[in-house]
Parts: sequence; structure tokens; C-alpha cells
Amino acid sequence: MSNRAVAYVSTAVAGLTPTDLDHLLVDARAHNQMAGVTGVLLYDGHRFFQYFEGPAEGMERIYERIKNSRMHVQLHELHNGPVDHLYFSHWHMGCRLTEGSILQKISTQQWLHEVELLQDDVAQDAASPALRELLAFWEQPH
Repeated sequence: MSNRAVAYVSTAVAGLTPTDLDHLLVDARAHNQMAGVTGVLLYDGHRFFQYFEGPAEGMERIYERIKNSRMHVQLHELHNGPVDHLYFSHWHMGCRLTEGSILQKISTQQWLHEVELLQDDVAQDAASPALRELLAFWEQPH
């Protein structure tokens, strides 16, 4: 079974609330778990950056759901292809510049732990270009 990864950036629709983001997070975790897909979703208050990975069949189903989501527009795909290594064992959502809910704060704390591990891979030149872009998105000033 071959694994794939997709990375994209999109613009969040205006007026997303912490409750909207909680619903997105819970819904994504449920569907992704059923499809065997994991990854990370970053939100900076205006844009999403998502990197997700898993078996090809599950990836197709999840990506279709993402493309049809009404929570974002202007999806720009950065990477879509096979990967040798899966990086995320849990689904994470990191939020910047949002008050957020307790669920979002917990997810962001989990993500901060993953950032440290990814930075090690980047330093050792072991991270893919998509993962480098993911970290760059997170680290840019807002």
C-alpha cells in the first residue's frame, strides 16, 4: 500500500468563529481516522495551511471533502504525491492570532511538540519541501 501526502494553502471564509473551528476539528478528526489519514491543519486567523498523509484511497476521499468545504476558498495545492515516510501519528490543528477554544488550545499544544520534531528533520535536511513550507507558514510573523 503506497502512502501519499497533500499540502495546500487556502483562504478562510470571513467570520469563522472558534465554534466553527471546533466543528471543523472534530469533523476532520472523525473522517480522517476512518480513512487512515493523519496530518496537521494550521490556521492563522485568515488562511489555512494543511498537510495530510495516508493511504491513497483514504487520501482521495478526504481531499474531495476538503475541496468541497465551505470554510475556505482559493485552495492552492503545493504538493500532491507519494511519500516514503508518514510524519504525523495524530491529527493536529494549530491556531495563531485567535482566542480559540479549549479544544483548539490543546490541539495547538500538541502541534507545538510536533514542530520541534519537524525542525530537527529540517535541520538534518530530511524533511520534504512540503513540510518545509508548513513550518515556514507557522513561523512567519502575523
